[in-house]
Amino acid sequence: MPIKIMVTCALLISSLFAQDQMAISTKVFGNVEIIKKKGSSLKLKQGSILSIGDQIKTSRGSFAAIIFIDDRSILKIKENSILTINGQRKRGSISKEINLQGGTLRAQVTDQNRKNFIVESSVSVASVKGTDFWFISDNDNGQDFVHGLDGLIALTNKNSGISVDIEAGITGFSNIDGNLQTKKTDPKILPEDEIDSKSKINSIEIEFLDSTGKKKKLIINYR
Repeated sequence: MPIKIMVTCALLISSLFAQDQMAISTKVFGNVEIIKKKGSSLKLKQGSILSIGDQIKTSRGSFAAIIFIDDRSILKIKENSILTINGQRKRGSISKEINLQGGTLRAQVTDQNRKNFIVESSVSVASVKGTDFWFISDNDNGQDFVHGLDGLIALTNKNSGISVDIEAGITGFSNIDGNLQTKKTDPKILPEDEIDSKSKINSIEIEFLDSTGKKKKLIINYR
């Protein structure tokens, strides 16, 4: 029987994983695929460990949520989305760069690591100053929408270099022609969040082998 370890310290959680491992999937609905950096493909399941360079693809009607192991920031990925997780570990924390090739995601970033969280598309870069926002990338038409839910997000158009701060209740629009505009968010156009991660404390169990080869079960609590 695996030995159970309950861990609440993000730094300790991070130390249990390999250098290139960044996140764990906490919720998966429908058909979600991981394409590993080396090219192999497999189905994403709850408890799957994600590494630097992994690509996530969600099919129609599917959804995935992942939690980063260093600070428990959460990324929610809606249907028909493609993104690649990149980053670098430094002294127990991970600088995160999410490359969104198309689709919709919600980022809920914890207070302790805001400066090291970036979402980037072919058109725009969102540098996180706040904690909660939607990023919608319409790659076919070369346009992005960023809806601020909490805090500040620095949105930059990669073609014109123009940058604006998006605060809660504001929507930023950026396109391939270099345009960057803001307006008050219409609540009716906000994407639906399949799970409410702020409502309660959740937990996930992961089995792993320690340095002696013994099987252990790690329990991670998160909101």
